[in-house]
Amino acid sequence: SQNPSLDCASDSDDVSSLNHERTWIRMIRRKQTQAPLFYAAEEIRQSACGRYERLNAVVGDWEALAAPLNSGFSQERDGRPTDPVVYLKIFLLGYLLNISEDSELAERISDSLSIRKFLAYDLNEATPDHSSISRVRSRLAGHVEGVLDNVVRICTLAGLVDGKECSVDSSLSKANASCSRLVHLDTGETPREYATRLRESDPDAKVSVKNREFVCTTDAEARLTSKPSAPPDLYYKVTHVTDSKRQIILSAGCSTADTHDVHCAAGPLRRALRTLKLSSIAMGTVVADSGYDDGNFHAFVESLGSVPLTNHYSRGRKGQIPKSDFRYDAEQDVYICPAGQALKCFRTDLSKKQYKSKESICKDCPFKDGCISKGKVRLITRYPNEEARSRNLARCKTAEGKRALSRRKYVVEPPFAHMKQHGGLRRLNCRTLERVTVKFVIGAIAWNLLKVAENMRVPAKALKKRLVTPFLALRSAFFAPRTLRIAA
Repeated sequence: SQNPSLDCASDSDDVSSLNHERTWIRMIRRKQTQAPLFYAAEEIRQSACGRYERLNAVVGDWEALAAPLNSGFSQERDGRPTDPVVYLKIFLLGYLLNISEDSELAERISDSLSIRKFLAYDLNEATPDHSSISRVRSRLAGHVEGVLDNVVRICTLAGLVDGKECSVDSSLSKANASCSRLVHLDTGETPREYATRLRESDPDAKVSVKNREFVCTTDAEARLTSKPSAPPDLYYKVTHVTDSKRQIILSAGCSTADTHDVHCAAGPLRRALRTLKLSSIAMGTVVADSGYDDGNFHAFVESLGSVPLTNHYSRGRKGQIPKSDFRYDAEQDVYICPAGQALKCFRTDLSKKQYKSKESICKDCPFKDGCISKGKVRLITRYPNEEARSRNLARCKTAEGKRALSRRKYVVEPPFAHMKQHGGLRRLNCRTLERVTVKFVIGAIAWNLLKVAENMRVPAKALKKRLVTPFLALRSAFFAPRTLRIAA
């Protein structure tokens, strides 16, 4: 080459870079795996946040909490031995860790040292598999509600329940079933085949799929219904009663999706009343939305010794003189209109009575345009227990009633949102009404335990976060590595 010095310099640079790379290679330390023969208990590393110790501090005596589950298992010494406390912990872990699949939950239990310690399983001991978890869950129907009652008593002792104001509401959960599995009860036809056959005989026929005519072959208890801005699908309806002081769920239940909200609320309200009575607490006002604006519901709540307060809706056209402006005369069984004229009863059946004015009087009435919408007379329908509904309307117009109705959505809606987001209730992974009820009640138990854990922690720096993101704060109250302190 023309400049040999440059070539020598490049050779030396190559050698130095190679030595530098060898230096880095020598600094890499490969991990050598060699299993020791013995482990000391203090040498096993576990989770540092203490989440399961925090749960033990909340519950205290697991045996007493899970005592209602004992009747769901055989007391004889036969079959596979099962500890209800272990499976109750497993179901709560599935909710708290946001694991809805039993196979994934079984794998997590087997892999986690912290969960093994929480369940009292040794390192070489086999943990429950997914089939055992599913089998035991199916046996808890009718018994897990007693565990919820025990948790409510824990919340009562912690000062989180006063019973002065309770809210009730229902929500739909997507069933683990498909509309393609619907068949006609008589003919066995699918909805498409059924509609095709009817339109062949009558092209103008209106075809509709009804629950009393069709059933789902994969889940016979799932019912077809529709949500706002969504096509019809198969659902279950879940209902819970919540104490307004700290959003503690007093009772929970499940029913088919075609059941009216009023009928769904009867069972949970009775159980909530019985649970509160065990702690010598009276159930005061029961708040609900306009879906419960029914005289029968108001009379039922009054028969329980409580005060109903439900939002109401107008049953007439906009701008029409409302029914509340008509005075009912019980002695003569007539309605008196604002003009002083009587509306007499002309039709009676088991569900309602109808009252009608006289055409000769209404045609010259100055209130005719604002009173009569169609036809030439005014019709008023009186339902059973109309007096109880009238008392509810009067309470809704008071300042205290308006405040309670505005608070309702902040009390009863968050538990539903939390269970659907973290508890697998948005779309269920189980079938039959019994298993859905168990899943929903387990979610209510976990929600109440999270509220107790939130009450037991020091809310110094987490207060602002809890006000901004309440759902994340509920989970952080249980999972955050903080020192536990019981509030005085």
